Amino acid sequence: MSLRKEAAMFNLFKKPAYCDILAPVDGISLPLEEVPDPVFAQKMMGEGIAFRFEGEKILSPLTGTVLLVAATRHAVGLKGANGVEVLLHVGMDTVELQGRGLEVYVQPGAKVRAGEPLIRIDRGFMEKNHIDLTTMLVVTNGGGYQLEIAKTGVVKTGDPVIRVTR
Repeated sequence: MSLRKEAAMFNLFKKPAYCDILAPVDGISLPLEEVPDPVFAQKMMGEGIAFRFEGEKILSPLTGTVLLVAATRHAVGLKGANGVEVLLHVGMDTVELQGRGLEVYVQPGAKVRAGEPLIRIDRGFMEKNHIDLTTMLVVTNGGGYQLEIAKTGVVKTGDPVIRVTR
């Protein structure tokens, strides 16, 4: 039997059927509908969840590859092993800061593990500028998946918050 047939028989090259997207922060998770930005609240970017938190670091919600880092450092896009793509968008109107108050630790093409730091926020700078740091986690290619919000309310970093299945 050929290696290819053997691999197919055991589904060795098949993408995982599901993955859990994890909380990137300790805090309170809330439905997107409660976000004060209509683009996210109306789910124009996709289904997801938002977070209010006190920390300074935002961690990767899954193991995968960095697809994009916004030039203004307010957003990072990731692709997980099963093909799911997510966008982490830090705060409201942070794009207007042109990257000030945000430090990004990754760049496009980088491999990341769930729980690795992606972004550091200068809380003092954000508070001084009255920035709402509600952070959105959105599945941007959800059309081919079933998404289930697994947890809202108090979350700890690494808690499963979205379950993605094929």
